[in-house]
Amino acid sequence: MKNKQTIYLSTSMKYILFMICVLFSFSSTVAQKNTKTNIYVWDFKYSDTNIEEFADKLTDDFETELIKLDNYAVLQRRNHNLVLIHRDMENSISNVTNLSSEALDQLKTIQAEVVVFGELEKDEGSGVYEVTVFFQNLQSGKIPKKESVIIPLALINSNTHRKAYMKQLIEKLHAKEILKAKNDQFSFISKKLDTYLVKVKDVQIAYRDILDNALKSESYFKELESTITSYNAIFNDLNDNGERYLIDFESVWGKTYGRDLENIYHDIMEDIHKKHILKLNDVRKKIWDYRSNHKNKNIRKQLKQEIMLDSKNSTLGLTADIDKTEDQIETLYNNLKTDMRTE
Repeated sequence: MKNKQTIYLSTSMKYILFMICVLFSFSSTVAQKNTKTNIYVWDFKYSDTNIEEFADKLTDDFETELIKLDNYAVLQRRNHNLVLIHRDMENSISNVTNLSSEALDQLKTIQAEVVVFGELEKDEGSGVYEVTVFFQNLQSGKIPKKESVIIPLALINSNTHRKAYMKQLIEKLHAKEILKAKNDQFSFISKKLDTYLVKVKDVQIAYRDILDNALKSESYFKELESTITSYNAIFNDLNDNGERYLIDFESVWGKTYGRDLENIYHDIMEDIHKKHILKLNDVRKKIWDYRSNHKNKNIRKQLKQEIMLDSKNSTLGLTADIDKTEDQIETLYNNLKTDMRTE
């Protein structure tokens, strides 16, 4: 009986420990998933009932662009329709201090941390609309971001233009964050490309300058092997992760610069690696053969001539393609730097 009780307690303890681990794991997962600030977009105010429709559309467009930015957990109004009972008074709300206690409680219930307020105003004299938006902390009432954009009267009916102006407004509100993201991506990609250029040039120089010595000397041959190993490391990185690097880069810098980077990747993979480096790898195999297998002097002499000729032909073409790719990389760098200076 005592033994049975001991087994029972032991099983219970195991179950309790298991549940603690599960709860801890769940809590950690929830904490990781909720790292973004919860944000709620309040329907934009409007200066004239005749433009209420445009204010509603601009609110939707702004919310959509905010979701695309992927910096926040956007609490979509369609899923959290907490303002139905306040619909009639909504156009008078332009600040958290204007919210009713019930609306505040509902925002807190859905764990909103920041509320976005906007207003659409029509200026007949100037022939423009002005959209002003600010972010306000629900708890402190502080306003960390506020910006506006001007929309010509003639463009307000255009769905494409409204979306473009809301994207522009999002970018103005997040200029610092966007610039940092661009700088981080530039730094990351430039390190990868610069490393590749250094290593591929090392390969080109090694086959050009130390090949003859590598045929005779073990130390030179090891130097050649070390150079190839270093090249393989950065090439394999770009080959295995290039698609992900490209997606991350394009998400920050846009499709135009993304295509420029994609063209550079293509030239690295197709023009430099497949056309030249793989041929040099064949030369490397012949060096192994030369050093290991053949004792006949005539055969060794013929093989050495083949090695030297193949290496010369491959490195000449390699030099030209490295130069072309380096020019492309330099052009991309200059364009990115110019873009960042004008932010």
